[in-house]
Amino acid sequence: MFKVMFELVKWEYKVILVRTQIHSDHFQADKKPVIEDVQNDLNALGNEGWELVSVQDIRLPDGRMFTVAYLKKQKH
Repeated sequence: MFKVMFELVKWEYKVILVRTQIHSDHFQADKKPVIEDVQNDLNALGNEGWELVSVQDIRLPDGRMFTVAYLKKQKH
């Protein structure tokens, strides 16, 4: 007989505000906006073991918008 044991995987989560600076040249409509620092921030979190799970754009009643990122990593 074989005895199979499963270990329950436990996760921890991090919710962060994604701070971006978006620049666009209004005189060149064919150019896309450039987002600075987001990739570096996500790579730094990835090096700590965090995995990006989802992002969500949120609009406040006063019209302001921001982006929230949801990350997870396995607990040890």
